[in-house]
Amino acid sequence: MAIYKTTSSQVIIRKIFRDLKPDKDNWIDDAIEWIGEALEHIGASTQLETRQVVLNVANHKAYLPVDLYYINQVAINTSNTTDKELELAELTAAVQALKDQIADAQAAGLEYTQVANQLHVITNRLVVLESSFFSSDAQLQPLQYGASTFHGSIHCEGCVNEMSKYKDTYIIENNLLKTSFESGKVCLSYKAFPTDEDCFPLIPDDISYKEAMFWYIYKKLLLSDPNIKKNGINYTFASEQWNNYCTQARNAANYPDIDRYASFMDQWVRMIPSINRHDSFFEDLNTRESLNRD
Repeated sequence: MAIYKTTSSQVIIRKIFRDLKPDKDNWIDDAIEWIGEALEHIGASTQLETRQVVLNVANHKAYLPVDLYYINQVAINTSNTTDKELELAELTAAVQALKDQIADAQAAGLEYTQVANQLHVITNRLVVLESSFFSSDAQLQPLQYGASTFHGSIHCEGCVNEMSKYKDTYIIENNLLKTSFESGKVCLSYKAFPTDEDCFPLIPDDISYKEAMFWYIYKKLLLSDPNIKKNGINYTFASEQWNNYCTQARNAANYPDIDRYASFMDQWVRMIPSINRHDSFFEDLNTRESLNRD
């Protein structure tokens, strides 16, 4: 069945303590990383959440978000003014400077409450400013993925191809989003793993997921200590259990509900194909086709 809710991975940690009753707790930090690995192995799209961010492009390059897992689409906003873009760049730089001050104060054991308050105020303004890039009156224009062997981001001075005519495009290489234009702002829609207030991974609230996480952590614990619990369970058995519940979790996550079934039907039951969905960000992809027979 479809899964709608999530729960903190701290629930899985408590499950390990409850079911295994281990003598030590030095594995907890490792377990958080193992849960992330297990989620990647399951690989269902419904365990991810959609996020959006405005990236600053300088010298044809912009760094990808650290929490990015999968890119949905990239666009530029043609309705925002230069003043707004400049303010966004200034606020982004100010946020980074304040974060550096807080890190230095923490390292030195100094008070940083005032700096944290400044960071809070600037961050709120930054959120409002970034939201304007995705507001209802924003004129977003999708960027096409670059196919050129001489992409605009790698042009050298005096390159002959620099004078050619081409649409603005982007490519992804080495943790960077590279654009054919030298500077500006790009709007990025992407998928990321959700986290709770303590930055612990959130997992789908489903029994198959919980069991899958349990057995993945258990088999990892058996790698370092085959006798962690004298209950007759070895690595092979734990691995088999993980494989079983991993498949169950993936199927449960990908199983659609009635509305998603209807949406899937409306996307595929068509007589007239549309090849321009990308330009409208797939907004009407699941709008049922209506044929005019007049």
